[in-house]
Formats: sequence, C-alpha cells, structure tokens
Amino acid sequence: MEEPMRYKVKPELLDKIRVDKDLSSDEKLAHYLGLSLGTVRLLRAGSQPSLQTVIRVMNAADVTDIKAATSIAA
Repeated sequence: MEEPMRYKVKPELLDKIRVDKDLSSDEKLAHYLGLSLGTVRLLRAGSQPSLQTVIRVMNAADVTDIKAATSIAA
C-alpha cells in the first residue's frame, strides 16, 4: 500500500504574513491567524497541518495556489 503524501506549510508564507500585516512576533501571528503559538511553532518546524490550517494560512497570505503555499515533507 502506498503511503499518503505528507506536506508542510512553507515558512516563507508565515514570514510573508508577518511582514504584510506588520506583526512583530509569532505570538501576534498566531493570534492573527486564530491559532495557538504552539501550532505556529509546529508549522515552522515542518509538522503537517490540517487542511483547515493550510487554508487559513493561505487566505491570510492572499495565496490561492496550494503549491505556492506548501511543499512535500520528507
């Protein structure tokens, strides 16, 4: 049986939101996204997020192409 594809949010996308929204910390980014700081840290560390989280981050970054927002995790 084939293993499911694993993906992660590109950290640059989180950085883009911080710059675009003038957020000075990941704590403020987490609040803006409606996520916990722990979730933002996990995203930065390469953990696979839920689809709902990916969509939330993409919307905040004004990105519509999932390939531009994610990469395949090793």
